Amino acid sequence: MKRYIKNEKGSQLIEFLAVFPMVVMALLFIWQVALVAYTVVVAESAARDGARVASVGGDYGAAVDRSAHGLEVSSSLSEGTTSYGKEVTVTVNATVPSIKIPLIGRFEHELKANASMPKEEEEED
Repeated sequence: MKRYIKNEKGSQLIEFLAVFPMVVMALLFIWQVALVAYTVVVAESAARDGARVASVGGDYGAAVDRSAHGLEVSSSLSEGTTSYGKEVTVTVNATVPSIKIPLIGRFEHELKANASMPKEEEEED
């Protein structure tokens, strides 16, 4: 009996099987964080592109959709006046793509990005 108790054959496999789910969970968590970072960068870029197009009177919604290709986004435009003159602000709401992490579920979140640009005025002759 003592011979079987001191036998350590297969102990590495048991340790690996105990740790493997935690490694998988850590990798899925890291992937989800990368998706959030990607969404932040793309939403801010789409807001800037939309504001740039809106400042010259173009279709800001199409610019936002092209810039945020692959993400679910909605955008809105507001105009205001500052001490520098008129400006346009584009707000982009982007839904973060998520993966289903076992025991935790899905990460449901929406990010908001704003960008403002001075409004280009047409010069009169």
